[in-house]
Amino acid sequence: MSFFFERKETDNQVKIVLKPHSLYVMLLMLAVWLINEMVLHIMPVTQIIMPVFIVFMVIRFFSLVKVQKEVLVAMKQGKVQTSGSKFSFANPFTYTINK
Repeated sequence: MSFFFERKETDNQVKIVLKPHSLYVMLLMLAVWLINEMVLHIMPVTQIIMPVFIVFMVIRFFSLVKVQKEVLVAMKQGKVQTSGSKFSFANPFTYTINK
């Protein structure tokens, strides 16, 4: 899914950029849930937010499984370089796998 990562392949390398959008969405949903639980106590909000949060986490997990398997194989071969930050839009976390 292009929302979670972007994969670019050339003749010499594979670049996988993990996009930080999903982390911020999860943090936002968690913050809304916590504010609701501790301050507002509105039950319908909790009944909507938590299932959506759980489904979003599952979708994100299964979207990134293929990427993580590819990276783990390349790590065992010593062909991976990482750069960037998990939370940065300007410099997102990037795996560079040399072929």
